[in-house]
Amino acid sequence: MPDKTLDIDLRVCRGGFCLTGLAIIPLSGITGVFGPSGAGKTTLIRVLAGLETGTLASIRFDTETWQNEHRQTPAHKRRIGVSFQDSRLFPHLSVAGNLDYAQRRAAAGIAGPPREVIIGLLELAPLLERDTRGLSGGERQRVALGRALLSNPRLLLLDEPLSAVDARRRAALLPALRALLASYAVPALHVSHSVDEIVCFADRVLGIDAGRIGSLQPVRDWVTTLSGTGVEPGAVLSGTIAARDDRLQLTRIALAGHTIALPGLDSAAIGTVIRLHVLARDVSLATDTTDGLSIRNRLPAMLVDIRDQSGTPYCDIALDIDGQRLVARITREAAEELALAPGQRVFALIKSASLDRDPE
Repeated sequence: MPDKTLDIDLRVCRGGFCLTGLAIIPLSGITGVFGPSGAGKTTLIRVLAGLETGTLASIRFDTETWQNEHRQTPAHKRRIGVSFQDSRLFPHLSVAGNLDYAQRRAAAGIAGPPREVIIGLLELAPLLERDTRGLSGGERQRVALGRALLSNPRLLLLDEPLSAVDARRRAALLPALRALLASYAVPALHVSHSVDEIVCFADRVLGIDAGRIGSLQPVRDWVTTLSGTGVEPGAVLSGTIAARDDRLQLTRIALAGHTIALPGLDSAAIGTVIRLHVLARDVSLATDTTDGLSIRNRLPAMLVDIRDQSGTPYCDIALDIDGQRLVARITREAAEELALAPGQRVFALIKSASLDRDPE
């Protein structure tokens, strides 16, 4: 068990909806909070931030009790940075004024990310003199995130903080933000509906469904267990950028003693460690080194398990690639024709993957 944890045990009921459960969350790295709309994710963030009163909750931050049946520490004394989906900027202040407000209230004598670093990370320099009422949704969210970071928080709570930010900027921002939080040892809880976003950003995942807080899982375990949840299952592979082919516009990635080639990451330096989010439907299987295929990425693997998907023609094949997990979704007919069985050596044919830099 980690030295410092956020311990929660709560029952919160509002207007016919109840959020219940308990969790012990490490106060290190990033915890993704994942679940369908209406599951209770935002309610959890509000309770942790001290914005919900009159709740039956026990919340302990390391050795400090924030809330129990006898007390409730006010929000401003918890030293939490919060960034909500709807931004909640002060309309009477400029962008710079909103940042100044947070900086003036930051705890003194504690090192946090410098203002210029945050402005650069979030590309806020062109916005500083702007009236917040004239900003786009994505611009407002970046300012709100900057304000939360400048408050020098002990804990960062992020509730869909970049949902309105364009996909290109979001893909570049998330790994850079992750690296910044790691540099200053700021733990975070990050609510998202996006599996790709959770994979890119989180170390572990806390599931919430229908008002019930679930188990805490490492992100690499969680992403392989999504079958039957309405979310596509997949896996996370770690690799290193080995080379770039400018003529073919491909990035070559060293992974498990082999090299695969994928489009993307054209600005990442050679040697950068990355995560590949590979959907199960983007993995095919072969029992030999098949030639004459357009799928170029072929990795030798050990078949670990075959899991039928009840009510469908498919099964999920769990694979081991030198200690890393991969999942392939194929038809049961194909599995039977190939006579697949646990312990068998096969080749995983990877058609596509989402690429994200991993600062670990």
